[in-house]
Amino acid sequence: MKTSLRGSLAAIFAYGTWGLFPVYFKLISAINPVDVIAWRVLLCFIFLFLVLLIWLRPAKFIRQLKSIDQWWLLLASAILLAINWLVFVYAVKTDQVLQSSMGYFLVPIISVGLGMLVFSERPNRLKLFAVVLAAVGMLLTFIVAGEIPWIALVLGITFGIYGMCRKKAKFDSTIGLFLETVMLLPIAILYLLFWTEPLSSFDTPTRNALYLLGVVTTVPLVAMLFAARRIELSALGFYQYITPSVQLVLAVLIYNETLDLVRTMALVTTLVAVFFWLCGSWVTLSQRRKRAQC
Repeated sequence: MKTSLRGSLAAIFAYGTWGLFPVYFKLISAINPVDVIAWRVLLCFIFLFLVLLIWLRPAKFIRQLKSIDQWWLLLASAILLAINWLVFVYAVKTDQVLQSSMGYFLVPIISVGLGMLVFSERPNRLKLFAVVLAAVGMLLTFIVAGEIPWIALVLGITFGIYGMCRKKAKFDSTIGLFLETVMLLPIAILYLLFWTEPLSSFDTPTRNALYLLGVVTTVPLVAMLFAARRIELSALGFYQYITPSVQLVLAVLIYNETLDLVRTMALVTTLVAVFFWLCGSWVTLSQRRKRAQC
């Protein structure tokens, strides 16, 4: 099998799995969202520690850890990741998967806006229009309904800034996630010891599903890392829309979430903005290929 094909299949698996996350988190929706995040941090730490120890061997693993010097960046990304996880679990628990979908549709558009503000990047007109349209759509939603789709905005903004922090980092995704769980681990352990509800109060299927949280979190990340090393980054950017698309289908067709005026306005403007972002990305990709051929 060709390297690019293996990378594409890995990307489809990773983003498809993330799209199906609402199905998994519905299985543990009886557990308080904060409890879920505390368990997620602990179980991810344990699973990633074992995986990295076997994958890299102890000596190489220790060398990589010693070379890390961006602790302020890790702390920032760990906090952003914890907020993103918590809001997503809350969205699933409260039957707001549609807002979750909108949030992840917004991520690339927010990333363009952050690139303009932080890195002085100059996107083409189509991408710039996508940013403006998304912002106007959210503003209109607030004016018409008097409410802000805060779940979508928090998920999109936290993940967008998280991606920006990762762009500055000098370590790969797996090591990064492990170190982020290390930063959050003391708080998670204290919470689990003194404030969390005992797992014995939940039924066996819920407990069994919870025990898989470390695996469920880590496996698609490793698949995405595998894909990123085998296909172009621009191609990976297109695959990322699998996640919110699957969540959108789940929200409307499986979980029967209502598409009222407010949600319809927010969704339509978001999808139109995504369309212009994709067009802008395609134009940029075509220009790069033409320059490479010259």
